[in-house]
Amino acid sequence: MNRRIKTKPDNRFSAILRGNEGASIVLVTIIAILIVTGVIILRTTTSALWASADKQLNQDQAYEMATSMGNSLDGIIVGNKSIDLSSIAAGDGVIISKTSINGLPNATIRANVKPLSNDDNNRIYVVTVEANVATATHTYIAQYSGSGTNYQRLY
Repeated sequence: MNRRIKTKPDNRFSAILRGNEGASIVLVTIIAILIVTGVIILRTTTSALWASADKQLNQDQAYEMATSMGNSLDGIIVGNKSIDLSSIAAGDGVIISKTSINGLPNATIRANVKPLSNDDNNRIYVVTVEANVATATHTYIAQYSGSGTNYQRLY
């Protein structure tokens, strides 16, 4: 004699889940894999964005250092007329060389003068300012003509 036991709806649902234990484990595993993959992708993307932001910051700081120093030297050379480029170029050519800058431990800056033309009537000098911050470098270049302490910027 086969007797069927009537079950309540809650018992039927439990029976279905118990009967499909393997399928439930597979479903939970797939969901866990999707979550872990999403976390890994998010972490990788975030790391790449931070690295790009740090690189851009170094490039911006190198640009600011080089252009700021170049503009300051331009004011001293042309405006104040207090630097003789020919005497600096005749020596080692270094206007300034600094390897330790406050607030930027990995930064260096160097300004050089080189003669471009030795013609007595029209002497031309190239002032190069190179700033380095970590792995980023920016170079500012300006040309001046004149002699003594009287120079004009060439554009």
